[in-house]
Amino acid sequence: MEDLNANRFFQTTPYEISWPFPPIIITDHLKTPENLGQIIRLAGNVGYAKVLAVHEGESLNLSKVQKMANVAGEVVDWQFCTKEEVLNLLPNEYILTALETAPYSKNVFTYTLPQKMALIVGNESQGISDFLLQKAKVKIHIPVMGPIKSLNVSHATSVCLFEWVRQQTLGLW
Repeated sequence: MEDLNANRFFQTTPYEISWPFPPIIITDHLKTPENLGQIIRLAGNVGYAKVLAVHEGESLNLSKVQKMANVAGEVVDWQFCTKEEVLNLLPNEYILTALETAPYSKNVFTYTLPQKMALIVGNESQGISDFLLQKAKVKIHIPVMGPIKSLNVSHATSVCLFEWVRQQTLGLW
């Protein structure tokens, strides 16, 4: 009988990589704690990326963040900060990359993502703030073919980060 347990599968399948420059995820004023928790968990999935949650004054239910993040909340380096602080928390060589459907944005699947990427994702209704969008060197979008033209922020982050992983690992497996 075939063993369909995911945990056992990953114990015997060598997909672990230690990135020299793991991605940094910047969330811009997320309103839903579950989305932040899912993004923290996603950071753990792609190899211990850092999550900087720009969050100023709004209240988020931390128990919901922790519940969604699960064990990743204890493993992944994540913190709340202001929009001004976030820029000082980034290594200088990291390229601010905005995931936003914006004029002149590039298709995430045809654009070569920066190896040292600080990915900015916006809140659920307003997107990325003008402050951070103007600071971004690169703007990318996910092409959406169906009649619904927006993705949940954690899903969009997942698509982008796994495209980054795909680009970084071409030829490794």
